[in-house]
Amino acid sequence: MIESHTLRRAWPYRFNSVHCAPAAENSFQGEESQASQTPLVSSPLWSFIPEGAGGQQVGSFGNGTVLRDSTEVELVAFLSCFRSFRETEDLDNMLDQLSKTLCSCQGLLAFDLKDVWLVEEVFRAIAFTIWTKNLEEPITFTIMPAYRDLVPHGGPSAEVYVDLIDARKPPGNFSPSFAKLQRSFVKHRPAKLKSLLRLVKHWYLKYVKARCPIAKLPPLYALELLTIYAWEVGTKAHERFHLDRGLVTVMCLLQEYQSLCIYWTNYYKFQNPIIEDFVREQLKKERPIILDPADPTYNVAYGYRWDIVSQRARQCLKQRCCHNNKSPVPPWYIKPSHYTACFRVSAKGCD
Repeated sequence: MIESHTLRRAWPYRFNSVHCAPAAENSFQGEESQASQTPLVSSPLWSFIPEGAGGQQVGSFGNGTVLRDSTEVELVAFLSCFRSFRETEDLDNMLDQLSKTLCSCQGLLAFDLKDVWLVEEVFRAIAFTIWTKNLEEPITFTIMPAYRDLVPHGGPSAEVYVDLIDARKPPGNFSPSFAKLQRSFVKHRPAKLKSLLRLVKHWYLKYVKARCPIAKLPPLYALELLTIYAWEVGTKAHERFHLDRGLVTVMCLLQEYQSLCIYWTNYYKFQNPIIEDFVREQLKKERPIILDPADPTYNVAYGYRWDIVSQRARQCLKQRCCHNNKSPVPPWYIKPSHYTACFRVSAKGCD
């Protein structure tokens, strides 16, 4: 077990809460993953959290779309030392201290701690790998320090988003702070939609990411949001549908990636003029655009090799899974104007 008192002495910043989520899965089965069966995930990992702080799983573990044999886990750590979106100057020191803490933690060393490194992508984080005799392959954990929990009583107020916009930080820089909302956006969806999400993830991980390991490909979250959009509009959010038509629809939308402009207004509302003006400016930018439904600054589709994904989707449409008795499975009907219009209020998602 990780020795919580050792970590607390070396890590001076107080955790408000920690959330766990897998970031990579590689099979289409709604079963427990390898990571979820590890003792490190089930309880000892949370032992460095101060008394009274809780932990909650988000992402694929938390929203019900996890696949078997997951090998990557994300931890979102809400820190009380952040009082606003502007107070992040000390983040580098926090990450450096956390790295040293992990390297000296006897509990992690007992799990055969392999590496600790800095992750610098949309947001900064610390990652480490463990491997025990009970695991078929190593599991990578990523710890992302985040601004305070923004949704302690439901959803954030307009003031939270105004503060976020006024901070003028890099897009998506505070995405981990919205982890609960991102989880909630998927968690209460119908079971059939979660099956479609797992199917799309399986295709993406096996036939796109696995074959292009060094390409800068979109995050799984972008594919999840695109799939949810296809279902909302293509079926009018109906709980009964055919998985093959859902898959074909997502593949067809991927062919149109250069025209995609998708967003939701579940959490950030247009009643506030600052939020409305900001989102409208976001939607004028280069396509594809898939705005995070929880964070209006974060276009989850920006800066990735969608051309590669589109090529793989075109090949997928030629496969047997997209045909019925040698005839192509028809996609759901979605008007092109629905996903290309900038100032449309998109399909209502799950509150």
